[in-house]
Amino acid sequence: MRHRLLNERVRSAVDVALARARVGHVLRADGDVKERGADLLSATTEHALDRVGAGRAAVVRLEASGDLRELRASVLGDGTEPDGAWSRTLVLDGPLPDTALEPPESEVELLVAQQLDDDRHQRRLSGLATQRARELDSHQRELEETNLGVLALHAELAQASDEQRRLLRAERAARDEAETARNRLTFLSAASAQLMATLQRSEIYGRLEKLLIPVHASAVDLWVVEEGSLVPLEGSGSGAPPDAAVRAVAERRPVRGEATPDGLVGTAFPFLLASRSLGAMVLHRTDGAVPDDDVMLGELARRVATAMDNAQRFEHERDTAAALQRAMLTRLPRLPGMELTARYLPAEDGMNVGGDWYDVFPVEDGEYVGVVGDVTGHGIHAAVTMGQLRTALRAYSVHERSPAALLGLLHRLLDRLEPDLFATAVIVRFRPGDPHVTLASAGHPPPLLRDASGEAAPVEADSGGMLGLPIDLTFTDNRVEVPPGGALLLYTDGLVERRGEPIDTGIARLRACFGDASRRSRGAEEAADRLLASALRGHACDDDVCMLVLGPVPPAE
Repeated sequence: MRHRLLNERVRSAVDVALARARVGHVLRADGDVKERGADLLSATTEHALDRVGAGRAAVVRLEASGDLRELRASVLGDGTEPDGAWSRTLVLDGPLPDTALEPPESEVELLVAQQLDDDRHQRRLSGLATQRARELDSHQRELEETNLGVLALHAELAQASDEQRRLLRAERAARDEAETARNRLTFLSAASAQLMATLQRSEIYGRLEKLLIPVHASAVDLWVVEEGSLVPLEGSGSGAPPDAAVRAVAERRPVRGEATPDGLVGTAFPFLLASRSLGAMVLHRTDGAVPDDDVMLGELARRVATAMDNAQRFEHERDTAAALQRAMLTRLPRLPGMELTARYLPAEDGMNVGGDWYDVFPVEDGEYVGVVGDVTGHGIHAAVTMGQLRTALRAYSVHERSPAALLGLLHRLLDRLEPDLFATAVIVRFRPGDPHVTLASAGHPPPLLRDASGEAAPVEADSGGMLGLPIDLTFTDNRVEVPPGGALLLYTDGLVERRGEPIDTGIARLRACFGDASRRSRGAEEAADRLLASALRGHACDDDVCMLVLGPVPPAE
């Protein structure tokens, strides 16, 4: 709620004077407010006179807040033209007295009272001006009396000022140099963090471009040593290596190339390790490099060498693990009355390769054993351990028929063989032509059973703990019937796990894909390809994927 103390339409200077007097009436109700409201009164009058002087009507308004602690004066348009409004607010020390809200005197009395206030204010200002003039005259005489002393000090002050400016320039130069050095160190620290966060050489190149362009170079090329020759990293450079890069690698120092017609100079910085050169980073930039920047870029090149060496080692180990993994995977036997299909995909990124496997092999009395397993950990170590488990399972199956007992033997072997590694596995024992299979699981995702109509569901079977845990485990054989035209799917968690998603969601998605693939495909191989594609659609393969599908051939086939 606001108290409207004045809302006066003014058309002439007389109307403005009367409105000024009414505003002054409110301010005179409190002495302190009156003194501090002089500027408010003058500004309101000036804006109102500006409008009526331009031939425009206006409305002068004075309002008080609900608690009478704030006054707001406004000069508004009268509503006949789209003018903007002016207002100013005065915050009071305390509420206005009640007399401020009382009706003002007659117009003549208002004008007289306001004129008297204006006269007193004018006399007060005149007195202050006279006093300031006397003080100024006194100060002028003092300045004249001390003028000679000021002139005498002027030379000393000028000399001191020159010295101070010299010191300030030196301090500024030192501060700028320290700031530049700090920026270079910050750049190197951030660059190191980004380069060491990836183990892909193509990503190292992409991150270098973002770090160096356009501040330090117009373009960047990376040349790496492969089989004694310099070749461009994928996506970087083309054709023969520049002479500067060849010399930088051979001489193990930065080499500045010749300027091109467009004014760019290619400076090559070698990737140096203690024992060898891995390649060179060529920066194309305009002539006029800063020596200290070249020192920083040389240090950056050494850090690139470390990142590139790590990436090369990683790629070599990943490729070795993948090759070892593929070499150990079984070529599925062709069985009358039984369809067998399997798929294996290594991880696309990182070292998440080497732990998953499948196998199908014959045992006595015309039966076969199938297995899908997953060794924790990745790389060559996991691949070797996987191979040991695969070989051990084949050996144990010579004398042991029960899949549960086979899991128990593998559990004890892994606990002694690799105490720091664990594994999950599901083993099935089956006879071609017989719809019944015996199944046992050790901490593995549940197999999926699909009927002839294409409906799939998880197999409800008892599952023991992971192989290799430092505890005694018990595994159970489960009897499962696979109807003609149906199939049993064994798989590893890479096919269903997604970051931030429960594994049950992935299993439900795989169920739908399993049934859909069978209905839309002709033959087991096409169904396996379709299942793999649909289950992994839109998802980067960041872990091994392994699956084995087995089922009786329908009688019609």
